Parts: sequence; C-alpha cells; structure tokens
Amino acid sequence: MSHRRMALLSILAGSILLLFNVPSANAIPAFARKYATSCTTCHVGFPKLNPFGEAFRLNGYRMPKETEDQIKVKPVSMGAEAYKKMWPKAIYPSDLPGQVPLALNVKMANVYESSIGEEGREITHNDFQFPQEVNLFAGGTLGEHMGFIGEVTHGESPDGSVETEIERIHLQAGSFIGPEHLFNVKIGKFAPDLEAGFNEMWLSTNNGIDTLFTFNPIGLHGGTGLSEENAGISIPGIVKGLEVYGVGAHRFFYTAGVVNGLTSPTESSTKDLYARADYKFGGMGLDGDTTGVTLPPENWRERSLRVGVLGYHGTGKGTEFALTDENGAEFNVEDRNFNRAGVYASWYFDDLNVFGVAMTGRDRLNTFDADGVRVNTATHKFSTWFIQSDYVILPPLQASLRYESLTPPSAAEVQSIRALNLGLSYFFYANVKGMVEYHRDLRESKNYSLNTILRFAF
Repeated sequence: MSHRRMALLSILAGSILLLFNVPSANAIPAFARKYATSCTTCHVGFPKLNPFGEAFRLNGYRMPKETEDQIKVKPVSMGAEAYKKMWPKAIYPSDLPGQVPLALNVKMANVYESSIGEEGREITHNDFQFPQEVNLFAGGTLGEHMGFIGEVTHGESPDGSVETEIERIHLQAGSFIGPEHLFNVKIGKFAPDLEAGFNEMWLSTNNGIDTLFTFNPIGLHGGTGLSEENAGISIPGIVKGLEVYGVGAHRFFYTAGVVNGLTSPTESSTKDLYARADYKFGGMGLDGDTTGVTLPPENWRERSLRVGVLGYHGTGKGTEFALTDENGAEFNVEDRNFNRAGVYASWYFDDLNVFGVAMTGRDRLNTFDADGVRVNTATHKFSTWFIQSDYVILPPLQASLRYESLTPPSAAEVQSIRALNLGLSYFFYANVKGMVEYHRDLRESKNYSLNTILRFAF
C-alpha cells in the first residue's frame, strides 16, 4: 500500500473519530529530539509508558546504560572535564541541553455530557472545546546526575473562563552515592511515585480515576462525594515537597516522601508522609536490565507481574471546612489526621496489561459549632478500588476498560459509587491520536459522558 493511500486512510479514520459522536504524565517530545527517536520508544502510546519508558523515567530521563553515541543532539559543556578531579577546589562541571528543551501538548475535545444535580438533569450537547487544554513542557538533564521536568497548563472551561498554572516543576538527582539507581532525590512540585502507574498523567485514558483521587472525606458524617475544590485529601495527584526513590537488584522499587498537606505552615510545621515498595517478577528490570530475559521485538509486550504496597499519612490540624447540616446549622470540620493504605498490581501478558489498586482510608474528624466549640470527634473509614485493562489491538489501535468502586463511611451523606470507563484510541502518527471515551455512573444511568478527543504533541 502506498504512503499516500496510508495517509488518506489515517485522515479518514481521524475524521470518523472526531465527527461520529455516539452517546495528564505526559509525552515529552523534547526527549525524542535529543535522542532522534520516536515517541513509541518509551510509550505504548503517549502518555502511557512501556517498560523501557518506565526505566527511562526512573533513570532521571536518561537511557538505561546510556552512551554518548545515543545522544544525537550533544549537550553544551559548562566547565572543563579536569574540574571533576579538582573538586571541591573548582566548581563541578555540568552541561545544558543542546536544543531548546521545550515541547507542547494540545488537547481538543467534543464533549457530550449528562448529569443529575440539585436542580435536575443537565445536558451538554456537543460542546466544541477547541482547545480544552494546552501543556507547555520542559524536560532534560543537567550534567551527569541531575534531570528536570516542568509543565505549565492552560485550560479553558465551558463557561469561557481560563486558568493557567504551573502544573509541576521539579529537579532530581540520582546515582551520586551508593550503587547505581539505588538512591535518587526529587524536589519541587510533582506527581509522587506513590502513584507510579496509575496517576492520571500515565494513564491511556483521558479520564482520571476520580473514585481514588477526588473523594472528599470531609463531612458531618464522614464524606461528601467526589470533589476537587474545598475538599480534603483522598490521595494527592500533585504534591510539593521532597521525595527519595530507587531501584535495587533491578526489580525492587521503593519511594518515600515528605510533602505539604492540608495544614497551613502558619499553624504547624507538620508535613504529610508517604511510602511505597514494589517488586517486579519477569520482563525488563525496573532499571532497564535485561540480563537473562528474552524480550519480544515489540517493545510494549512482555510477561511480568509487578506488585506493591503503599501508604500515606497526613494531618489537617488547624484547617477547617465550613459545612451546613440539614437544619441549616453551621459547623466547621477539621480532618485532624488521616491514613491511607493500599496495594497495587500490574500484570503484562503480551498485548494485554491489567492493573489496579485497592485502598482503605481512615479519617479522624473534629466538628466545631459556630462558636468554635468542639461538639464531636469521630473516626470514619472508606474503601475504594479499581481495575483497568489496556489492550493493543494493533499498534495504532488501542482499547481500555476500567471499573471503579468507592464505598464511603456507613454514616456518610453520599451513596457508594460504581463507575465504568471505556476508551478507544487511534494513533494517526506517533505524536497524534484520536480518542472516543465513554464514562458511566452505574448507580445513576443519567450520569454519563461521551467525548471525542484529539491530542497532538510536538
């Protein structure tokens, strides 16, 4: 088949995806330019990482066992090589990226959505959100041991309002003490490795896992449903703080972090803490090691099982949320301390990847009346889990299916949540994809969305 015919078929398929509306990780093309390679070297399909891409990320945005020949755009030297031997009598030499380390990701969406609220049913009919979101990325390495990545996000809401924020920016340093890959440090604003593999920026789906990340545990009776504003913490998608992580014996992964939480620094110096530990059986090592392993030529395929445990401890001392009961009485609720504990698993079997998390949460809530008198202290528990299957039908055509479950505290004001998310992606090119994604509330049939999405990065 000629290249011209293939291009025509891709454009036709894209038109169908974008016009036929049946009821952020992120790709960093700056790295593709540096190594003169395709996005699919590290991604099953952006933004989801393949095993090699995960090793690249954990290695500080460097190729496993990187050699100078692999770097096609040479860095700019900052200091003579001899300064290394003179240190600390000379400043240790470094380098700068040889190209402008910037990349752009654009998301356009056609949104069809039905929801049931306090004022009844509301339907959004094919809202052309062109664009819905634009992300400016910066990513690269500094010298032998440091790397950085940043993201500025510009989003447009259906009402025309816009918001621009620094989504993340961090500096990391690794392999400067001890065995290679074992000890790395990250500082800044970032997606914690507590959520590696299931944070929104690494998912193949457009929708994140709301039942895991946006449940609000603050309530007069322990929880008020899904909310991203004026809410407590289920687990945070983005944190500000310090994290250490590493890979040992090629297959053991650990991370631990200390980060800002709900408590204001003017109230207390207390920080939130988290940790996670994983082990990977089979497949490529987490540091890219392939000793004793025969891998297929298709870099998204392997047969492996990664399992782990994770935990988060936080405090909301001094931070109160205003609530009103059914009689109109006003109260303030403080999440005095809270704990999260969970398990993670990811199974690869050739073209299929099945992964999920099960997590429980415990919150100790203090309730104060309008005069500041504490009227109640209670501990509430909730549980949530999801399972997702991603399947590569053909390299350009990929499907995903996710089931989500949330069981709030028994006395909470909200019911349990069960949801289904179905997505189909087609990659016109390695850096251009179209998506059709359907999300449905299985408890309320009139809560659903069906969106068609176009994403491209350069």
